[in-house]
Amino acid sequence: MRYKLPKEIYDLASFDENIRFKLKTEAALILNAQRIRALSKDPSKFDRYIEERLAIMKKILNSTGSFSLKEGEKIIVDYDGNDVKISFD
Repeated sequence: MRYKLPKEIYDLASFDENIRFKLKTEAALILNAQRIRALSKDPSKFDRYIEERLAIMKKILNSTGSFSLKEGEKIIVDYDGNDVKISFD
């Protein structure tokens, strides 16, 4: 049985405006790729792109595992180490 590290939770308000913009842009790019992936005949080609976006976010956050990114009380990014859910609603 693998031990899971606790999920790190980041609040966008704790970052400066430039970092908030970068994080939200990466999240939007992931969401867009997920939507296109769902309609694609070869969805696996989007996996690498999504992983690259996640790697950028993890580098900005200095995160090594699963994380959530919240804006106010709303979770906009939820990454469990495998799947990522993005919601701007």
